[in-house]
Amino acid sequence: MTLKAVCGMILAGTSLAAFNAGAGLTDVIFDNRPARETAQAWEALRYPIGNGRIGAMLTGGIARESIQFNCDSLWTGDSNLTGASGEKESVDTDETVGDYQNFGELTIEFGGLDGVTNDCTYIRALDLSRAVHVVRMKKNAAPLPSSLDSGKEAEIFREAFASAPADVLAFRFTSKKPFSAAIWLGGAHGETTDILSDSSLSFSGTFRNGLSYTARADWRMTDGTNLVIYLRAKTSYDLKRENFGLGDRCEPYREAFDADFDELLKEHVADYRSIYDRVKLNIAPETDSKFWMVAPTPGRLRYFRKGRKVAGMPELDAAMLNLVETQFNFGRYLLISSSRPGTLPANLQGIWNNSNKPPWHSDYHTNINLQMNYWAADSANLSEMWDALSDYLMAARRTAARETALAFPESKGVAYRTSLNAFGGGGWKWNFAGAPWMAVMAWDHYLFVRDRKFLEDVAWPLLKDATEFMLTHLVEGPEGKLLVKNGWSPEHGPVVDGVMHDQQLMAELLLSAIAAEDELGLGKGQFDSDLRDVLSRLGGNKVGSWGQLQEWQQDIDIKHDDHRHTSHLFAVYPGKTITRTSTPRFAKAAEVSLDIGRSNTKDSHRSWTWPWRSALWARFGNGEKADRMLYGLLRHNTLPNLFATHTPFQIDGNLGMVAAVAEMLVQSHETDPDGKIVVRLLPALPPSWKDGSVKGLRVRGGCTVDIEWKDGKISSWSIEGKGRDLVRVVTP
Repeated sequence: MTLKAVCGMILAGTSLAAFNAGAGLTDVIFDNRPARETAQAWEALRYPIGNGRIGAMLTGGIARESIQFNCDSLWTGDSNLTGASGEKESVDTDETVGDYQNFGELTIEFGGLDGVTNDCTYIRALDLSRAVHVVRMKKNAAPLPSSLDSGKEAEIFREAFASAPADVLAFRFTSKKPFSAAIWLGGAHGETTDILSDSSLSFSGTFRNGLSYTARADWRMTDGTNLVIYLRAKTSYDLKRENFGLGDRCEPYREAFDADFDELLKEHVADYRSIYDRVKLNIAPETDSKFWMVAPTPGRLRYFRKGRKVAGMPELDAAMLNLVETQFNFGRYLLISSSRPGTLPANLQGIWNNSNKPPWHSDYHTNINLQMNYWAADSANLSEMWDALSDYLMAARRTAARETALAFPESKGVAYRTSLNAFGGGGWKWNFAGAPWMAVMAWDHYLFVRDRKFLEDVAWPLLKDATEFMLTHLVEGPEGKLLVKNGWSPEHGPVVDGVMHDQQLMAELLLSAIAAEDELGLGKGQFDSDLRDVLSRLGGNKVGSWGQLQEWQQDIDIKHDDHRHTSHLFAVYPGKTITRTSTPRFAKAAEVSLDIGRSNTKDSHRSWTWPWRSALWARFGNGEKADRMLYGLLRHNTLPNLFATHTPFQIDGNLGMVAAVAEMLVQSHETDPDGKIVVRLLPALPPSWKDGSVKGLRVRGGCTVDIEWKDGKISSWSIEGKGRDLVRVVTP
C-alpha cells in the first residue's frame, strides 16, 4: 500500500536555476501538453531522466505529477543453471531467468493552483544539452523551448534531473503563489510505505531470489512556493560478489538527503556536459520560421511523416535534417543516462521500465540488441560508458562458464544463450555467436581507447573464453572446410552447420585473438598455432545464384526477403572482414543481399533494423540509402517522445542510430598495406546534408576528428590524439 504526506507552507527563501537558453531546437524535445497516465503514454509521451543506475519517467502534469522510477539492478530470477542441458532451449520461469522490474512511483498532487494557470502557455521540455526536465507555465509566452527562462517570469516552473555525482533523483516545483502538495511514494510489489517523518517516506522489500531493495523520498517546502524532493533507490545487488548480493541485506537510507538544489544542479550539469559536449553535429538549418521548426516534437514528427513523399525518396528537407540531428542528440543522451561506470549496462529498454513482466524480460539479448546498444560508445566519444558493459561481461562470465561446462562438458571456455539476465543467467536458445561477438567488440573497443589494462583484464579473457569454446564447436564440412556446427542465423532459417553469421564471427574472433596475442606479446605457443591453423581452414563467404552473399552454406536465400535480421552481413558492419577495397566481390554480393534480399518492408520495420541497415549502406559508401534508413526509423518506428519502438519501445534503435550517423561521417575499420588505420572522412555523406559540421567523433587509434563541409565537399578538417601516427587520413 502507499501512504501520503501533505506539505504545509513553511517560510523561507529560494533561488531559481536557469534553463539553458542557449540550447538549440535540436538539443530539446518538447511538448505543449502533459503526458497522460496510461501504459501507452508511458512509453510514447513521457520523458526519461537517468544517471546510469537510477532513472525515472515524468508526465509533466500540472495538478498532478506522476514519476515512475527504476533502478538498474532490480531483477527477479537467478543464474538459471537448471536450464543447462546440451543444446536445448533453457527452462525459463519467473524463478530462473526472471525479469527487470518496475521499482515504484512518486506522485505529487498540487493544491491551491486555481487561477494561477489561467491564460498561461504550457510547455514541458527535455533539455538534452543539460539533462534537465523542465515544465513551465507562463502568461503570453511563445510555445518554444528557447523562450524558457529561469522561471522568474513564469507562474509555474519545475525542474527534474538525475544526478550521477550525488546518485539521486532531484525535483523542484515552484509557483508565484503559495500551493500545497500531497506526496505519495509507493513500491511496485505491494510494499508497505513507512512515514519516517513529516518530510520523509520510505519502503523496502525482498524478492524470493534474495535480492533486497529500498527507496526513500525526502522533501522540504519553503515560502509555500518552492517544493524540493529528493528520491533515492538501491538494491543489495553487487556485481563483484559471487552471489551478486542475493541474500544480502540492503541497508535502508538512515539519513534524510539534504542539499542545496542549485548547487546540486550545477554539479550535475557540469558532470553531464563534460561528456555530452564532446560531440556536436550540425546538419540542420541555423534559423527557420516554418511550422515544423516551432511545433512541439510530436507535431514536427507528424508533419514530417505527412509532408515527405515516399515514392522516389526525394532529397531530405529541413524537417528531416532537424529530426535526424535531434534523434542523434537524444541517442547520446540516452546512453549517458542509462550506462555509466559502476552501473549495469543498458538493457533492452535502457533503465526505463514500468512493468514487472516486460517484453523479453527487458534483458540483455546477445544476438544483436546488447551489441547495438554500444556501437556508438566509441565512435560518439562516450567510451567510458563501455565500462558498464565490460564489468557486466566479466561478472556474467562466472555464471556463463558454469552453465557452459554443464551443457558442454567436453568444451572449455564460454558460450551464451540468446537471453541474459543481471546475474549472467541464460534463457531461450544457445547463441554460439554471442560470446564471440562480445569478445570481438571488446577488442574493437581497445582499438579506440588503446588502454592496455583493459586489453589484459577484459578483452583478452573474453577473446580466450570465446575462442576456446568455438574451437571445440567446429566440424569438417563436405568441402573439407571447418564449419561452426549447429548454427542458427538469428531467428531465421534452419539450424545447420556453417551459418554464414557464425563463420564470419569465427573469422573475426580468430583475427582479433591473434592480434591481441601479438599486442600483449604472448608468444607463438600451441594456442596461437591452433588459432592460425583453424583460420586457414575455416569455411568462408559464398556468392549465390542471384549474386547475393549467401546466408547459409546452401544457396537457399530468397529474393526480397523482408526478415528483420541482417546477420549474414555482419562481416560488412559492425565487422571488418568484408570491405569494398579488400574483398570487392563479397562486398558487391553483400550489397545485393541488402538491396534485394533484405527489402525494407513488413518484418524489417523494427527499432533496431533501420540503424543496422543504415550503417551497412554507409560502409558501402551510399549516403543516400543510408539516409533512407534513418527516414525509415523516423517514419515507422519512432514514438512521439522519440523513443524507438519495436513495437514495443526498445532502446537499441535510438542508440544504434547514433552509430549509423557517425559511420556516415567518418570510418576507420580498414588498414593499409603498411598497417596504418585508414580514416575516411565523409565516406557516405547524404546528398541532402549539403552544408554542415561535426566535431569530436572518435576513430580507431584513439584520435578525435572534426570536419566541416560546404556544398557536399570538405572545407576543413582536423584530427588529434595520442594515436595520430597510427592513422592515415583519406578525404573524398
